[in-house]
Formats: sequence, C-alpha cells, structure tokens
Amino acid sequence: MAKYKYSVKLIELKEVHEIPLVWTEEEFRRLLHFVEYEDVQGIPNEELKDMACLALTDFEVEEAAVKVLEFRIGDRLNKGQRQNLAIELQEEKIWEEYADLSLHEELFHVSCMLFWAFPKNFREPDIARLKLTLSSLTQESRKNVAEPTAGFLTRVLNDGMDEHTLINRLFDESLLANSFPEAEHIIWQFEAHGTKENSNENTITIYTSWNWVEDLKGISEWESAAFADGQLE
Repeated sequence: MAKYKYSVKLIELKEVHEIPLVWTEEEFRRLLHFVEYEDVQGIPNEELKDMACLALTDFEVEEAAVKVLEFRIGDRLNKGQRQNLAIELQEEKIWEEYADLSLHEELFHVSCMLFWAFPKNFREPDIARLKLTLSSLTQESRKNVAEPTAGFLTRVLNDGMDEHTLINRLFDESLLANSFPEAEHIIWQFEAHGTKENSNENTITIYTSWNWVEDLKGISEWESAAFADGQLE
C-alpha cells in the first residue's frame, strides 16, 4: 500500500457569490474612508454595505473600479494595469483569467464589491464552494488529514479528476514535486472542521474558482495518494 492514501467523499460542490468574512463591516468602513466619505464612524453597522455601494456610485463606473482595485490590491498593480482591469472586469471573469495567479482571489473580492454597487455594469461573480470528507487509510496519512495544507488539498482535488484537468495541464511538475507554491493561489481559502480524538477523518470546506474544479461535477467519491509539500523522500 502507498505510504499516503485517502478515501475522499465530495459532500457539496456549490456555486457561491462571495466568501464569508471578507467584506466585513470593518472592511466597508475602511473602503468608505479610502474614498473620503464623510462621517464614516456615524454609520450603523447594518447600513455600511449600502453606504459603501452608494459612495462608489458617486464616481464614474471605471473610476470606481480603479478605486476598489487600488483599495484591495494597492501597488501590486500599477496605474495602467488598474485602468485596464477597470474595463476588463465589466466583460470578463477576470478572477479566473488574469495572468497573475496570485491576484485571482483579490480580483474576485473586487468583483463582488463592484457588482453590488453597479449590478448593471458588472457580472455577478461566481466561484465554487466544496465540502469534502477526507479519511486516512494509512498511519502516515493521518497528519495530513488533521492538518491539511493548500498543496495537499490541491493534490487531493486533482486526484478526483482525469489527466486533462486544468491543474494537471498547467502544474503537472508541481503536483509531483516536493514544493507546490502555486497551490496557495488555487485553494483560495479553506476551513478544516476538525477531527475527533483518534479519528482518521476530517471535513473540509474549500473556496476556489470554477476553472480548477469544474471536472469534479458528477463525482462523489475517489481515492487519493496526495502528499503535502516536503513529504517526498
């Protein structure tokens, strides 16, 4: 038997339109300060999202998009890139298509805010939320189930799809290597719901873009031989 082996059950694969606890009340306040909205502290918490949307509509659509890009991404984009993206965000699923993989998640969060403020100009962004149960089938596998990482989870998901999957086509070498840095930008966020004492099972919720997991539609169970970075001998 392989050193690392798991049974995987896909409990949920669902379209969602935001990631919880990203656009928080505090984040809306910070955005309002950023666009120099007055008396931000006096706005009740339950009105912050609406007020942030209203504040953005004081700008032209593309100018508002540049503001949100600058707020969320800062100097990781230059002025010209922000201006180009302000246009592309109105037409493309840029959170799936932008050349810099490390910006995909932030571009999704930007798209959420712009859709809320300008629903006629920006498409509603959509991503995938997966919930899966991992069970270790060997003693060595238990640590990865109890303490999953992005690299490990990306390999687990890839094992559920065929060799033509986008992950496999783009990152075939990293999947088999001892380091998979790109995985941090494939698995945007995940939450492990915890193992019981002496348990070999964990339920994990993952947020990622559809282009990575589209091929898991219709699949409910598979076995995986995934490993975490640094575990190859």
